Amino acid sequence: MSLLLHAITPPEAGIRPPEGLRGHPLVCTQQEGLAAWATAFPDKPEQLTRADLLAHHELVSRLDERLDSMLPARLPTWVSDLDALERLLVARRGALLADLERVRGRTELAITALWMSAEPEPPAFRFAPRGSLEAEAMTPGTRYLLQRRQVFAGSDQRRALAQQLADDLERLAAPDLAEMQRQVCPSQGVALSAALLVARPSAIEVKARIGRVAQDVRILVNGPWPPYSFADVR
Repeated sequence: MSLLLHAITPPEAGIRPPEGLRGHPLVCTQQEGLAAWATAFPDKPEQLTRADLLAHHELVSRLDERLDSMLPARLPTWVSDLDALERLLVARRGALLADLERVRGRTELAITALWMSAEPEPPAFRFAPRGSLEAEAMTPGTRYLLQRRQVFAGSDQRRALAQQLADDLERLAAPDLAEMQRQVCPSQGVALSAALLVARPSAIEVKARIGRVAQDVRILVNGPWPPYSFADVR
């Protein structure tokens, strides 16, 4: 038997989703004031599919709807058996209880801000006239460094805009914001990738507020959903 861990929660109180992934049993073991939820596979599959990922999300979401605090597990997190799962709960009890308290009554909003236009090309470098003293003094290495400086200047400007956007989003989400994780300019077309941990009752209102921010970007807001970005269960 192999267990695929889905979530850590406070001790369950008669809450049980109907089954685990692929129709296998969903098991719940309790230890040290914690409950762990996992699908019991008779044999560990070679790989998980997109359907498994969606089923995991649905199961975790159903637990999240019924409990005021839960920690989703990172997929895939495999545990050999129930004894090993109970040992995990005992070994990490302090950190897990602290994390459960951290997300209690809160949910996650995931934000992606996309640049509306491609990064502008740097202006063409204008070389000094051939034969001039300036041209004679400029080595190929100097020319290269000057060209790269122009490229970095454009990138720095975009990074500053993305940082300002992140600050604006954080300001708009307050006072309902408990915590924010941000990545500024994580890739060429993305200005910002962020996760917001917000109070559950205010999540829809916060989502509407931050969706109105515009700084040459298109903002995509997903959620509210379980606090994946604020859980370290693996």
